[in-house]
Amino acid sequence: MRRFRLRFLLQEIDLRPGTTVLGRGASCHITIEDPLVSRQHARIRILDDQAMFEDLGSRNGSQINGDPVEDPRVLQDGDRVRIGTMELVFCEAAHPSVETDPARRITGSMVRCAECGNPYPQEVAVCPICGSRRQLDEDTISGVIGSPEGWSLELAVAVMDKARVLQRWDDVDRMLRRARPTVERLIAGGSRVSREHLDTIAAGASSLAAARGEAEWARWVVTIFATLSLVPGPEVVRWLRQLPPAAAQDLAPAAARLVANVQANGGPGRDERQEFAQLESLAAAAPAV
Repeated sequence: MRRFRLRFLLQEIDLRPGTTVLGRGASCHITIEDPLVSRQHARIRILDDQAMFEDLGSRNGSQINGDPVEDPRVLQDGDRVRIGTMELVFCEAAHPSVETDPARRITGSMVRCAECGNPYPQEVAVCPICGSRRQLDEDTISGVIGSPEGWSLELAVAVMDKARVLQRWDDVDRMLRRARPTVERLIAGGSRVSREHLDTIAAGASSLAAARGEAEWARWVVTIFATLSLVPGPEVVRWLRQLPPAAAQDLAPAAARLVANVQANGGPGRDERQEFAQLESLAAAAPAV
C-alpha cells in the first residue's frame, strides 16, 4: 500500500489509512496554531491508494497549488495545500516517519486573549501581554495572508526564528518571503512594527544573506532600517560584516542611505555608536555619485 505524508514548517507527519482532520481545535488529528484556521478546517481521507482532500466549510477556505478548493480533490505527489497561513506539501513517502504515537500527533492549539486580543497557546493560563485569564477560542478570524492585523507576521516570525536556529535556510527564506509584504505594507502606511519583531526579522535576513553569500536579504533589511532611520542591533551588523566582498559592495548603497538617514535624524544613540561605525565602513564601498 502506498504511504502518504504531509510536510509543513519543520515537521513531517505520516497520514494513516482513514480520515485525518486538520484544524485549530484540540480534537483534530493535526492541530494547527493559526487563528485564520477554523476549528475543523479540512480533512484528508486515505482510500486504497488515493488521498482525497476536502474543505469542511471553513471560514477562510483552502487552496491547492494556489487554486481555491470548492469540491473534494484527489491529492497528487508534490501538491501544495494552503490552510490559513500554513503551506503543507503532500507527498508519497518511501518510508514512514518515526512517531512516538502513530495514532495522533498534535502541533498545538491557540486561543485569543479576551482583553487585548493577543494570541497564545491554549495551555498557558494567563495572557503573557496583559495578564488576563479570559480566553476566546470560539472564533476563527477572517483574513488573508499578510493581513494588516499582523497574525501572519507573528506566526511567520516565530517559525523563521526557529528555522534560523536550526540553520534551515530554505525555511528561513520561505518565512521571510511570507513576512516581507506585511512588513513593507505596515511601514509604508505609517504603522508600527514592534522592535522585537523587526530585530528577529533582521537577524533572519542578515544571517541568511551571510550563509548564502548573497546581498538580497541584507540589502532589504538595511533598506527597512534606513526607511525607519534606525540602527540595527549588534547581531545583525555582525552578520552583515560577514558578507563576501562582492555582496558587501552590492550592500554598500543601502548602507550609505541608512547612515545618511540616521545622521539626519540626530545621529546614533550612545549605545549604538559601535554598530553605526561598522555601518559607515560598509557604506564606504558605495560608488561616488
